[in-house]
Amino acid sequence: MLEELKRFLMFMRPAFSRQATYCWFVVVFAGLILRTDNFGVSSIIRALALAPENYPCLLHFFHSAAWSIETIMPIWWRWLVQQNVAYRVANRLVMLGDHTKTPKDGRKMPAVTTLHQDSETGSKPSYFRGHHWGCISLLVQAYDKYSAVPLWATIQEGLTLSSNSDEKRLLPKTVQIIEMAKQTALAMGTEAYLVLDAYFAVGPAFLAAAEQLNGIDNFVHILTRAKKNIVAYHTPPARKKHQRGRTKIYGTKIKLTTLFDSTANRYAFQTIKADIYDKSETVRYLVLDLLWKPVKGMLRFILVETSRGPIILMTSNLTLDPATAIQLYCRRVTIETMFDTLKNRLGAMAYHFWSHYLSPASRRPKKNKDQEQNSSNPTQTRNTLAAIEKFVNVQLLVLGMLQLIAKKFPAQVKAKANCWLRTFSSNTPSEFMTRTALTNILKSNLYGFAKDLITQLIRQKQKTRKNKGINKKAA
Repeated sequence: MLEELKRFLMFMRPAFSRQATYCWFVVVFAGLILRTDNFGVSSIIRALALAPENYPCLLHFFHSAAWSIETIMPIWWRWLVQQNVAYRVANRLVMLGDHTKTPKDGRKMPAVTTLHQDSETGSKPSYFRGHHWGCISLLVQAYDKYSAVPLWATIQEGLTLSSNSDEKRLLPKTVQIIEMAKQTALAMGTEAYLVLDAYFAVGPAFLAAAEQLNGIDNFVHILTRAKKNIVAYHTPPARKKHQRGRTKIYGTKIKLTTLFDSTANRYAFQTIKADIYDKSETVRYLVLDLLWKPVKGMLRFILVETSRGPIILMTSNLTLDPATAIQLYCRRVTIETMFDTLKNRLGAMAYHFWSHYLSPASRRPKKNKDQEQNSSNPTQTRNTLAAIEKFVNVQLLVLGMLQLIAKKFPAQVKAKANCWLRTFSSNTPSEFMTRTALTNILKSNLYGFAKDLITQLIRQKQKTRKNKGINKKAA
């Protein structure tokens, strides 16, 4: 396991233009595995017993111009391609996309905005201040377990810094996710399905996916759940000879939810065996290729009756069979599990970066809703925003490696974890068990004075004197 981790860390070396920055990356990566609290950068200091003088150096690492999200994440995608772990359908990768929100009260933290509370719990406020993240992940199967391996995360709402703002951040949130998936799939050199929830069942999302290629040849095909009020149209009848008026573009209008009514005998539902959230059952389905006005084109609609109730799936792939569509959409829930692990297990959202160049924002969500933060130094403020995204994306790499190591070395993980679990939910170890196993190995090496890249770099940072360079022999 440790050798696999070392190979990965060496593989990431080209992402950093300076050797010193790369050495700090190795230390940070190990610290995020070993830390026992989620109090931002300072937790790395405590986990590795680093000299306190290294705290400014850690902050500088995330603000450093020697690396960026644009340089490190494509290398991570190449690593995943080489591992050949992705779940594929008709030689297409399966990507999962979604948004997640995290509360932030910092008055001078960039991109903090007023967000609506999605939770149905009545005790929570309707609005809160925080960051709105967009994330895509890769569907991976290990034995009987499916997991979402994170690929990329960005803040997609909030800060606007005059004319120098990133144009991609000004796009609708639904479109930003599509653009992320397209860029990632192109970098990985393979076509993909992108599975989304009903929030993305809008015209701009489908049009963004079809911008590069049209029809069934889309490089990224979208599969999502339709909204309850979805309507579509049959193709219009052929124009009669000498018929007056304009040629019809759309035929008969259909409210798709009404087709589940047993009285609608025009459409014959079929039955099929399908896995609905890991439980096999017989479901009724109906496949219709219909015109949808928001895209002014044809989409495939799959109406499914399950024990959980009726659902309508829609996809830009007019050849996708219903069993595959149902299976892929049910696997979308793995990205929710990934978000839970990131937030509650790894503490990926426990960051505290702020910019003193920003004007303080109100802590009252509704008052802050229409308030625009001004920065006296937009360049430095954008650098702080980049530091936040760097911190979270390094956590994505940590989680991804924990998932890959669990998939590749299940027996070794269980042996090295040396922890009791009441029940084993899967033959593949969890991220918690894998992290425990790696923690035990790294601590044993540190206490046993092992001579390897990770432990030597950590020991250098444990010295009380200020760090003025990195021993070339250790690097």
